[in-house]
Amino acid sequence: MKLTAIAPVLNEVDFIGYSVMAALPYICQFIYALDEKSDDGTRELLNHIKKTYAHEKLIAFRHPNFHPSDTAAYDAAFNACIEKATGDAIIFLHPDMIITEFKPLEQGPLAWWTTIKSFAGDFQTEITKGRATRWKNIHARKFGLHYAGAYGSQNEDFYHRDITGNSYRHYGEEFSKYPYQVADSGIKINHYCELKDYSRRLEKMKLCLKTLYPRYTDEFIEENAIQHPRVTLEPTSLEFGRFEFAKTTEPVPFVFEQYKKEFDAFKKELIPNG
Repeated sequence: MKLTAIAPVLNEVDFIGYSVMAALPYICQFIYALDEKSDDGTRELLNHIKKTYAHEKLIAFRHPNFHPSDTAAYDAAFNACIEKATGDAIIFLHPDMIITEFKPLEQGPLAWWTTIKSFAGDFQTEITKGRATRWKNIHARKFGLHYAGAYGSQNEDFYHRDITGNSYRHYGEEFSKYPYQVADSGIKINHYCELKDYSRRLEKMKLCLKTLYPRYTDEFIEENAIQHPRVTLEPTSLEFGRFEFAKTTEPVPFVFEQYKKEFDAFKKELIPNG
């Protein structure tokens, strides 16, 4: 089966090049809905990768604002990617995700899960508790496949309209509860989700909490966001759930060493708002 990788993108120059190059031997197509406000060098880096390495495999199209607080625009970015996909299945591959092991998909299931290792702070610190280790992020491109849900919401996910209708219910890792088969893809991924700087981690967490608690004040959201372990990178067993971090001896994927000098040249220094 041919696999198309998709993602909405805004200012992901730090990792997106490595994500593409690690997956390039296995993926038939990369489709990115690039927010028109992206200004950190992501656009230029993707253009370079397309010209030099990926060629027709990579499509990065300008997309209007898909800010996560705007659910309609956020979902539209995903669905625009799905509409342009030509693979038999799509994989939602975050720009900070690196495929470390790949196995070809077999016909039969409608969805597959990948094994995820999440990292925080640096390449040698793994989040051993607090993040999912299996993620249903691959779906066959049929039966009305579409994306729905606000950023950070409990039911944000891919759905097959011909099967699920207008019902939007996400079951996490309880794969047997989905009304279709979910299989192990055999694909392994390193997710460098919390290696971004403090301000980026804080902003993401504020958006997630605002989705989960829409009636709460901005002061409440701010107060809780700055205490969240995905922001502080400190272990906790409090109201956010149990988070633990541990050093790992797992080697850093070679793709970082291989392209670091080349890709760093595209980074732009952003001027803080205000």
